[in-house]
Amino acid sequence: MPGAAKRDEAFETVGPREYLDRLLTEYQLDEQELGDQIRVRTPPRWLPNEIPTQEYLVDASLLRSHGDFACAGDTEALAFCENIINAMTTGYGISRNEAVARLNKHWSHADPPGRVPRVWIVGLDIVYHEEAESWAALIYYGPDSRWWDPETSQQPLPLP
Repeated sequence: MPGAAKRDEAFETVGPREYLDRLLTEYQLDEQELGDQIRVRTPPRWLPNEIPTQEYLVDASLLRSHGDFACAGDTEALAFCENIINAMTTGYGISRNEAVARLNKHWSHADPPGRVPRVWIVGLDIVYHEEAESWAALIYYGPDSRWWDPETSQQPLPLP
């Protein structure tokens, strides 16, 4: 059903209840006043006796960018982006401005007519499954660079 898919695109996954509570506190929002701007989803079971943890989603219109990063939807995401910037500036000897521009190009800029930011980092986000240094290398060299392989000659992506 295409209409439902469009409506779901307007929501960002925050994660389990504690992440929703943290976001509501940070944004000083009252859950009761938000009504249908918060959704709950129960993921499918992977194991027969498993009880899946409910995931909470928030309407993307509620989110605000933090710091220099359009993609950072909460203070934890802001700190993570700053860690990536630090890894790029110290690891590759580039300026903070260049590192911020590279990170924003990677996660925030979209090809027209895409949304900006292209990605929201908020709550229990999958980006936290990689270390800041790994994201720094991927953002600096590109996803097809094999930056982890010492046998490969490394060329950074062009300046944003």
